[in-house]
Amino acid sequence: MNAKDQQDIMDVMAATTDLWKAHDMDGWGQYFTEDADFVAHSGLWWTSRHDNVEGHRDVPETVVRQKRNYTQRIEAIDEIAPGVALVHTRWDWPDHVQPGKPAQDRSGIISYVLVDNDERWLIRSAHNTRVS
Repeated sequence: MNAKDQQDIMDVMAATTDLWKAHDMDGWGQYFTEDADFVAHSGLWWTSRHDNVEGHRDVPETVVRQKRNYTQRIEAIDEIAPGVALVHTRWDWPDHVQPGKPAQDRSGIISYVLVDNDERWLIRSAHNTRVS
């Protein structure tokens, strides 16, 4: 994988993290293919961009306000075929509060498969696993 592709993928990860924190689900969704799969840490499995966006949009406002504490960092980027990359990130969400429950520090790993779509890297698949 060349340096431009690596940088473009890092830019996608930075943009999606920023859009996630802003709860701009429409903007966030633009970084996924139409047929994207997303497996949430809860076990939900969305099989289209639309369902992924709507599933992530549907969260309580109290959780949306907490997103400012969320961080995500790239751990690895590997080319697994021409135009296909595997990306692993670690995320942290300190002081996450579910309604009626005490605050807890959450963390996890997301495995992404990105595809080069006409010189633009898009997320084709993501699997989010909570580790705390």
